[in-house]
Amino acid sequence: MTHLFSTIAAHAQHAPDKPCIVPADSRPAVTYDMLVRQAVLFGRLLAANGCHPGAKVAIMTHNTPEFFVALLGALHQGMVAVPVDGGLAVTELQRIFAHAEPGAVVVDQGSARKAAEVGTAGALIAVDAGAAGGISAFDTAAAVETTAASPQPCGSGQLALLLYTSGTTGAPKGVMHSHATILARVKSITEWFSLSSADRAFCMLPTHFGHGLICNCLSALFHGSTLVLSRPFDLDVVKTLWQSIDRNEITWFSSVPTIVRMLLQLADLRRPRRPPRLRFVTCASAPLRVEEIEQFERTFGVPLLNCYGITETASWTAFSPNSPERDKLSVGTQFGCEIRAVDAGGRALPPGQQGELQIRGPSVMLGYYNDRELTSKVLRDGWFCTGDYGDVDAGGRVHLLSRIKEVIIRAGLNVYPTDVDTVLLAHPAVSEAYTVGLPNEMLGESVAAVVVRKARAQVTEREVLLYCRGALAAYKCPERICFVDSVQKNSRGKVNRANLRSLFAN
Repeated sequence: MTHLFSTIAAHAQHAPDKPCIVPADSRPAVTYDMLVRQAVLFGRLLAANGCHPGAKVAIMTHNTPEFFVALLGALHQGMVAVPVDGGLAVTELQRIFAHAEPGAVVVDQGSARKAAEVGTAGALIAVDAGAAGGISAFDTAAAVETTAASPQPCGSGQLALLLYTSGTTGAPKGVMHSHATILARVKSITEWFSLSSADRAFCMLPTHFGHGLICNCLSALFHGSTLVLSRPFDLDVVKTLWQSIDRNEITWFSSVPTIVRMLLQLADLRRPRRPPRLRFVTCASAPLRVEEIEQFERTFGVPLLNCYGITETASWTAFSPNSPERDKLSVGTQFGCEIRAVDAGGRALPPGQQGELQIRGPSVMLGYYNDRELTSKVLRDGWFCTGDYGDVDAGGRVHLLSRIKEVIIRAGLNVYPTDVDTVLLAHPAVSEAYTVGLPNEMLGESVAAVVVRKARAQVTEREVLLYCRGALAAYKCPERICFVDSVQKNSRGKVNRANLRSLFAN
């Protein structure tokens, strides 16, 4: 199959009554037949509200069956699904909407009010009873005339997903993926981990970003297995995780380092019983330390496998083998693509030598939406320039040493320093601002900022933090502010952010 919808629809023909999505909150399971039928109807609802093939459909609900009804419904009609984090601040959402220009915005009870505040020229479609008088996506879709014209077939190279990696700057980055790039990625995940229709996957990662959506969810649905869908992880979800794994007979799930660390902190002093069907756990979005991997495996008796990838490559491009002899210093072995290190001039380096990592393969993005200049900077002769620094050995094992880009990874979520800087500099008392990541045992990194006040301005740390909370998603907000009189710059006026971290030593 060359289309995401048709790939999943094939399972509805072969096993219509098989549970497709099982909500972890005790809502009824959704079968493959039910998901596909309602997606078709929901796509017609979108068309009836003025969305044409190629139109963007922003989906502000996530981690529910309705999310997948909306996503697959949009794809069935040849539209482009745009998963959006409903937890973003209004100003962040306004920038994304101005950039994507969605023809419709799908909301639930938690996001309806914010979407209305953001405003959009497209239709606002609610998918649950609490969302501004809306009703269930399944009931809503059923009300659409079934005589609507069938959509025109679309090719595998057609744009399918627009994934936003950042939303607070004036020009958000919308990563464009086609049906082909996404299918290439889920095929490689399926093959590497030997996934099959007998598997039962658990997802507690947000479905609005690549790791949760592509690697955890779509990889499960691709081969016709059952996806048990939890709300995005928090302390309560992690506390009851092992019970959920046991009760739902889960065979694998994916995580981020913060989840791993929370599980280790919550573990009983005695060794917990290994869930009987759990084969392995994957972890990505940030590297794990070897000692964390080994502690997890000793404690829970389950292999913990590092993976490496980024949104621009449809997430994972390197995978750890499920073997006790694997290299735990590596973030995985290249698979379904090529990964190389290059020097400052872009020349390929021999195995084992360190440089910027580049990736080439069928899952590399089409480019950044409406940004040819930025696309041309990162896509060179088919190679995507990751901005990560590391090496690839002769066996294809990738070792990630540091990030050339200054992105902060907090609990598996990317925080871009310049985005936070922009908000801080909008404060009337702030003259300069430089956001940095600080090591954090639980989160991986926490967000902090060095701030220079304007002359004679009076502002406290608490006031600056409160200001940020009104303009940024919670995970992007600084937790600490360090006020200084000036920041040292080089001859080109550049600031070495790494040097600023020492200001937070005490």
